[in-house]
Amino acid sequence: MKVLVVGGSSGIGIATVKTFVNANHEVIATYRTNIPEGGEGAYWLKADMLSVADIESIAANISTIDLLILLPGVSLGKNLSQYLDEEMEEVIAVNFTSQFRTIQRVRHCLAADSQIIFLGSIAGQRGSADPVYGASKGAVHALAKSLAKSMAPRTRVNVIAPGMVTDTGMYDATDPDVIKGHLETSPTGHFVSAEEISKIILDMSLPHWRQLNGACIDLNGGQYLR
Repeated sequence: MKVLVVGGSSGIGIATVKTFVNANHEVIATYRTNIPEGGEGAYWLKADMLSVADIESIAANISTIDLLILLPGVSLGKNLSQYLDEEMEEVIAVNFTSQFRTIQRVRHCLAADSQIIFLGSIAGQRGSADPVYGASKGAVHALAKSLAKSMAPRTRVNVIAPGMVTDTGMYDATDPDVIKGHLETSPTGHFVSAEEISKIILDMSLPHWRQLNGACIDLNGGQYLR
């Protein structure tokens, strides 16, 4: 299987690259600044998701792909009164607009019986103290549902929506008291790790998931139920 991982250089991204490489799949991955340590075995493309030209260069450098995994994400952790206009635009651009553009540019590369997997968030379902981040992830969830209808049967589209994810930059930057609060409201008493998410994505690529389309898989330990 040929896999394109957009946003593959850190956290969930590099974990996903490693998991698919170790499973003997052909992996193309994007990075913004530096190819990460542990990225051996993948073909790397430099791409800033705020640059339309860079997004178009992704399509120019790939052929047919079976699985598109979209992992870019940024959270500034600000509230309504703290956001500047340019900060709001950046978060929406990275978390939503760039991913829409990527699909537009590479859709002709998607093979028959292909799949797109987005990284959503619990924040896109129940809201967030960072309203722009929550709104951008909610937009991703809605986009996946829309594309699941319009791109079928050739391409299936799904989302995974975790709560807090360990072994990521976002987790490391979170205030310990906030982490404690999230942990106390999780019925399972623990968080999912970046590596665990990568293995779930790998499993979703297998044939026994072929009926999954337009779905959002919650990975929050029961912290938010719907």
